[in-house]
Amino acid sequence: MLSPSTGGVRVWCRTRRLDPDAASPLHGGPVRRSTILFLLADAASLLGNSFIAVVLPWLVLARTGDPAAAGVVAAATAAPAVIAALVGGWVVDRVGRRRISIISDLGSALAVAAIPLVDATAGLDLGWFVLLGALGALFDVPGMTARESLLPDVARAGGMSLDRLSGVREGLFGVTFLAGPALAGLALTAFEPTAVLVVTAAASALAALCTLLIPAAVGRRSADALAEPAARQLLGGLRVVAADPLLRAVTVLSIGSAAVLGPLQALLLPAWFSTTGSSAALGLTLSALALGTLVGAGTYAVAAGRMRRRTAYLLCLLCVSTGMLLLASLAHPLVVALAMFVCGLGSGLLSPVVPVVVAGRVPESHRGRVFGVQNAVVMLLAPLAVGLAGAVAASSLEWAFYAATALWLATALYGALVPGMRSLDEPATTCEETPAEQRC
Repeated sequence: MLSPSTGGVRVWCRTRRLDPDAASPLHGGPVRRSTILFLLADAASLLGNSFIAVVLPWLVLARTGDPAAAGVVAAATAAPAVIAALVGGWVVDRVGRRRISIISDLGSALAVAAIPLVDATAGLDLGWFVLLGALGALFDVPGMTARESLLPDVARAGGMSLDRLSGVREGLFGVTFLAGPALAGLALTAFEPTAVLVVTAAASALAALCTLLIPAAVGRRSADALAEPAARQLLGGLRVVAADPLLRAVTVLSIGSAAVLGPLQALLLPAWFSTTGSSAALGLTLSALALGTLVGAGTYAVAAGRMRRRTAYLLCLLCVSTGMLLLASLAHPLVVALAMFVCGLGSGLLSPVVPVVVAGRVPESHRGRVFGVQNAVVMLLAPLAVGLAGAVAASSLEWAFYAATALWLATALYGALVPGMRSLDEPATTCEETPAEQRC
């Protein structure tokens, strides 16, 4: 693979098969402990995020009495989230993946803990919610980028296949997505929202503690991360994605998925269940999506090393396309739930592949910026997709579902035909940056 030039820094590349059982520079107990601590940190952080997604809108409504205020808070935090994704990837590469994971989780914990503190002292209003929500976004997004970037380091240190570890991580995401909102709802029935936020802050603090216990050698900043001028570093991730056909294709597919799934979860499904008088089935449908993601990711983790990545990828396109066609029929709430399970199954098969692709195609010193670019683009376009879906749904809810299905089918057709995705099973590439000329 020809890696893109990075200004004055050139790249020497050597291509080889990564041996998941190769000896790690860290041996014995600490090796296994690193993997467990990473998964615990990721699960705790995801659990905190799932709690805040339920508790914060509830608290906004309780304190302001305005149903539109929750939408204002969400919109006000979107721009900081996009900026944090772009700049955060650069910070991850400059400072170090493990270190930024710790700082971000601690910052998230403080931002969430500040909400009940302000409520008890100055009193919460819309301005405070916007300010603290934006502050939380500035920490959450770099933390997400840092953990994604840290995944290959943890797999290498633990002697575990990156495919398998990525599958296990996505399976934990499915469990959290399934259990988190339900647990948050139960907590709100027993405790005040501010008390639940204290538990949410504690989850982020636990994530920071687990990452802190990972050996410092895991996820350390690349020695070449500071070799470029700062202005070029900020655009480094965009240049890497633009120069690699596989990374471009993965990014386009991520955009297409977000443009479909975001409106479905945030708008179309709640609107349809409310019109059918089956609002209680909405929770079942979203749980079916999470369960499908868990099953798909678990299948990939178990089959890692035996299933080709392209096979998992094509199965993903087939499953999600089938699920979207079922969903467009809107035949019955149970059919809709089944459709979302099938969509989740396909998503779970593909999601673990993305970190593996990035790890194999991107120089270590650019990994955070590449994830940052992908996250920023998705965060920028997802709200726009929700707004567009709302405009279509205002005329016809059924046509909004048809449009979402057509958009996914177009994305799947692109994914099946684009040449870049044919190299999913090429040998992984490790790149060493050096001020010499570029060779592969």
